[in-house]
Amino acid sequence: MSCLFPCYPSEEDKLESSEGTSATVSTINFRFLLCGGLQLSAQVENRVNVCGGTTLTVEEMLRKNSAIEKQIDKERKTVEKTLKILLLGGPESGKSTIFKQMRILHCNGFTDIDYVNFRYLVYSNIIQSIEQLIRAAEQLHFSSDETSEVQRALSYFTAYRARVRPSDIDLTRDLAVAIGTIYRSEFIRAVLRRKNEIELLDSATYFLDQLERIASPDYRVTELDAVRTRIPTTGITEISFPFRNATLRMVDVGGQRSEQRKWIHCFDNVNGVLFIVDMSNYNLTMNEDDDPKRPQNKLKYSMALFKKIANHPCFTKKTGIILFLNKMDVFQEKIGTYPLTLCYQNYKGAQSFEPSASYIKDRFTRLVSSEIQSERPLYSHFTNATETRNIDRVFESCMDVVFKLSMEKVGFM
Repeated sequence: MSCLFPCYPSEEDKLESSEGTSATVSTINFRFLLCGGLQLSAQVENRVNVCGGTTLTVEEMLRKNSAIEKQIDKERKTVEKTLKILLLGGPESGKSTIFKQMRILHCNGFTDIDYVNFRYLVYSNIIQSIEQLIRAAEQLHFSSDETSEVQRALSYFTAYRARVRPSDIDLTRDLAVAIGTIYRSEFIRAVLRRKNEIELLDSATYFLDQLERIASPDYRVTELDAVRTRIPTTGITEISFPFRNATLRMVDVGGQRSEQRKWIHCFDNVNGVLFIVDMSNYNLTMNEDDDPKRPQNKLKYSMALFKKIANHPCFTKKTGIILFLNKMDVFQEKIGTYPLTLCYQNYKGAQSFEPSASYIKDRFTRLVSSEIQSERPLYSHFTNATETRNIDRVFESCMDVVFKLSMEKVGFM
């Protein structure tokens, strides 16, 4: 048996009930909603049978109907006060670092279990960093034939990596001594002088410089350590937190190329998109999926990805698109040594931060169609995802845009 939900009588129904009724009989046409959404009409006289034979008076029906509509209105307002923010960006853009900053700023930070997991992630990042440096030394043809101490450290580290699975890594005293010896060696110092040319974790020197502290048996992960950790995001992660007079639902989707096909599943009912770009990788290349032998500039890859997102038909004119040009500190360090023409051959400006950064911002802005720009301009910010204060300030500014567009969407502006 289908359950019926009463609706208010229409104006025509009310008029019909007031005409030709006796003092003792009221005839009213009620409309009912079945669970499937179809409407039925029923003419009743004072009492109505619904849901398995329950008898209700007209007054009771009206009270129940009013309660149902109030509940629907309450749920509608709850939905309207929940704003969905999507975090998108390419691999290693700093997207997940910003997600962690949101937890620190708005979700009471990390739990004890989180910190235990971060501890082993720090260990893993240290191992990964020293491996990247050794590999880069080979690529740059820097010889490691130094002292017997360095050779012993390299042998110990190589044997450890062959013996221990990644999931079982622990920073033992012997391993820490070996890593420290390798890190201080002359051939790794030579690699670090050219670190802006190689694939290296952003946090590599941060963790390796603090190896003694981290290798201590009573090491406790700090909040900054947690922010600095790096692990590729897979799947979809989200958090919700109160913000001003609304609830923000922030969704972080994996940025790896294999994960990007999942993005489309998150595109419904989006109020704002924060697209994160690593502006410092303008001098680095990556292999293309369809042709591994043909390298592609990393910043231009981010441009192609951003163009698809910014012009995607799923995002209406009331969806705020906000660009974070991230890692501006690394970019500022690089730009005096590695010219922007490595990415943009037509660039004629000075090799300094302001003109170069402005040029990159302009190139991204021009990717958004003029039609979309006329409806909702692109908002851009230069950021350092590892700096909590910087992200807090920029995020407040971004939410001004999202709230304004959301109010326009529901007709308040």
